[in-house]
Amino acid sequence: MQIKRTQGKRHARRLNPQHCIPTLVDNGFSLWESRAIQIYLVEKYGKDDKLYPKDPQKRAVVNQRLYFDMGTLYQRFADYWYPQLFAKQPASPEKEEKMKEAVGFFNTFLEGHDYAAGNDLTVADLSLAASIATYEVAGFDFAPYPNVVAWLARCKANAPGYDLNQAGAEDFKAKFMS
Repeated sequence: MQIKRTQGKRHARRLNPQHCIPTLVDNGFSLWESRAIQIYLVEKYGKDDKLYPKDPQKRAVVNQRLYFDMGTLYQRFADYWYPQLFAKQPASPEKEEKMKEAVGFFNTFLEGHDYAAGNDLTVADLSLAASIATYEVAGFDFAPYPNVVAWLARCKANAPGYDLNQAGAEDFKAKFMS
């Protein structure tokens, strides 16, 4: 896999017409959207199927958690925080409750499991950990969600590269929440 900077707007549009990050270019193959990139990298370069199981039912749960992360958990964080951070709007109590509801759903998903999709770390955990780390640096109170607290501690201890994710969350906090 080769990662390189590209030059020129025209070339960038061919690689990613949405102009968003992250974008991966792997030997001429261009892909964007972090969850899709994670799946691609694990399927192409993974040594086994632990991070993204081949079993259709296990994989379906991983996919559900990835979609939940994108469409509910992180979306509700963005719905609550982004108007405050970028449009200087007041906090919305209704959106804060929706955010808490999303964390509550996740807390329920974790009942009886070490990780988001069972007892093994998967790409769903890596994605969800990025979202939950953002909640954490924003000062979200996880005390009412003990399964999330325990899961996050396991992710911090066992997810490869978690320290890099934490650094990114801290950068987000420093740039936008201070």
